[in-house]
Amino acid sequence: MKLIFFLLYIFVEIIITIPLASAMGVFYTFLEIVLSAFFGIVMLLNTPFKFQDSIHRIMQKRLSLSTVSLASTVRILGAFLLILPGFFGDTVGVILLIFSAVLLIGIKISPDKDDEDVIDVEIIDDNSRK
Repeated sequence: MKLIFFLLYIFVEIIITIPLASAMGVFYTFLEIVLSAFFGIVMLLNTPFKFQDSIHRIMQKRLSLSTVSLASTVRILGAFLLILPGFFGDTVGVILLIFSAVLLIGIKISPDKDDEDVIDVEIIDDNSRK
């Protein structure tokens, strides 16, 4: 089953890369492959620092553990796809990196129970006094 997905990926990559590479030319295709691979390597090398920052945000209760683990996994997969040559992998890699950033920036866990805006109220029933 994994082999079928891999062959499907290679097939889609070839179908997309050949027309784009012929339209862009050899130099720009080579430049795109080298720059995306460089960017992917930089993203992978910065992953431990991002993970450390995410752990700090978990401790501050600004992010949940499941969000950080999903974002980290998606980030690593996106960076790996950028390293592989080809336009399809680069496109999917950039989408995954954007999704990872949105997860880490946009989602916050529910507020703490000891929120300052909450007012504790006790209701006294008048019938219980009699």
